[in-house]
Amino acid sequence: MLAALPAPAPDDTCDLPRATRDAVVGALESVRRWLADDRASSARLVVLTRGAVAVRDDETADPVLAAVWGLLRSARAEHPDRLVLVDWDGQELSADALSAVVGGDEPEVALRGGEVFVPRLQRVRVPDRGPAVAFRPDGTVLVTGASGVLGGVVARHLVEAHGVRHLLLVSRRGADAPGAAELAQDLADLGASARWAACDAADREALAKVLAEVPGEHALCGVVHAGGVLDDGVVASLTADRIDTVFRPKVDAVVTLHELTRDADLSAFVVFSSAAGTFGTAGQGGYAAANAFLDAFARVRRALGLPALSLAWGLWAETSAMTGGMSDADRDRLRRAGVTGLSAAEGTALLDAGLAADLPVVVPARLDLAAVRAGAATAGVPALLRTLVRAPARRAAASADGDSALARNSPTSPRRTVRHGSSTWCGPRPPPS
Repeated sequence: MLAALPAPAPDDTCDLPRATRDAVVGALESVRRWLADDRASSARLVVLTRGAVAVRDDETADPVLAAVWGLLRSARAEHPDRLVLVDWDGQELSADALSAVVGGDEPEVALRGGEVFVPRLQRVRVPDRGPAVAFRPDGTVLVTGASGVLGGVVARHLVEAHGVRHLLLVSRRGADAPGAAELAQDLADLGASARWAACDAADREALAKVLAEVPGEHALCGVVHAGGVLDDGVVASLTADRIDTVFRPKVDAVVTLHELTRDADLSAFVVFSSAAGTFGTAGQGGYAAANAFLDAFARVRRALGLPALSLAWGLWAETSAMTGGMSDADRDRLRRAGVTGLSAAEGTALLDAGLAADLPVVVPARLDLAAVRAGAATAGVPALLRTLVRAPARRAAASADGDSALARNSPTSPRRTVRHGSSTWCGPRPPPS
C-alpha cells in the first residue's frame, strides 16, 4: 500500500512547532489505523514524502517531515518489515524507480533523478587542528537543562576544556534544583561564574527576559541546549498529549532559542539530540520524532549561515532522569543490539570531536560492532550499519549491501571516515532487479 504525505506549504508566518505536531499526530493516527486493520496484516505500507531527508550537499530536510520520519522509524522498529520510507523529488525517472526499490530490503530510500540513495552510518575523521568552535572567554554560554546529569557534565567541561568563564544555567527549577548549588560551587572553584535561572526554555516571554539580563560586557556567545524529557510508549498507546510532552522541551525550545538568538554573535549553537531519531527506537515514537526534528533544524540553521551542531547521542552510562527508568532487560536488549553506554569522559571527548568535525549532525555513540557482527548470521545487519559491519556472505549475495557504496551522492566523492558517526546517504546505485 502506498501512502503519500504532502509537503507542508511554505509560510513565513508558520508556527513551526504547531505544524510539526499536527503532521506527526496526523501520521500517528494514520499508521495506527493501518496497523490495526487485520486486512493489511500481511501488507507493507510505503510512505512517500518529498523533502523529508537531505541527500545532496545543496539540500536541507524539512524539519516537519523529518519529525514524521522519526515517528515512523520507531513504528517500523515495533513492526519490522511493515513500513518502508521513501523520499523522492517528484521526477518521472524517480517514479519509474519506485516500484523496484520498495520490494527490497532497504527500509529507507531516497530517489533523486531516478537514482537510489540509502542511509548509512559512517565514521567521521576528526581534523587534527582542534575544535572548529572557539568560545570567547569574555562571553556567556547558555546551557539549558543544566540541572540534569548531562547538563552538569557539559557545564564543567566547557569551563575546564574550553576556557568558558561565564555561564547562564537554565532549568525549570533553576537554583532550587537538586545539585544546583554544588554545580555552581564546582564551577566557581574552576574559576568561572555561573548564574542560575528558573525558566521553561519553550516559554518565549520567560526566556527573552532571562536573556535580556545577560550583561553587555559578557554578551551571549554560545548555546548548548541539553533539555529533554521522555514519555515512552508504543505507537498504539501514543496520544497527542504524550507527543506534546516530549516536543515542548525539544521542538518548541529549540525554535524559541533560535528565534531569540539568531541576531546574536554566537560561535556555537549545540543541541542535544538522540540516536533514537536516527535509528528509530521501539517505544519511543514521540521522542524519535522530536529528535529527528532537531537534526533537520540544525541543517536549516547551517543553510541560513548560522552555527549549528546537533549531537544525536547514543546511550550514556551515567544514570539520569532520562535513563533512570531503564530496566536491566532494557540495557541487555541494547547491548545485544551493539549499543553500550558512554562514560562522561568519552561523552565530552565526543562533544569536542563533534565541534571539530564542523558538521551539522553527528551521532556520538559507543557501538559494539562485534556484537552486531556476531548476530548478523541470524538477525542480519541493520541497514544503517552496513558500511561498518559486513553482512554474512549468504545475505550479502541476496541484497544490495552498503559496503561497496560510494559516500554521499557521487561516484567520485570520498568515503567519509570519522571517529563518531555521521548518517550519510550513499549512492547512487541502480534499483534492485
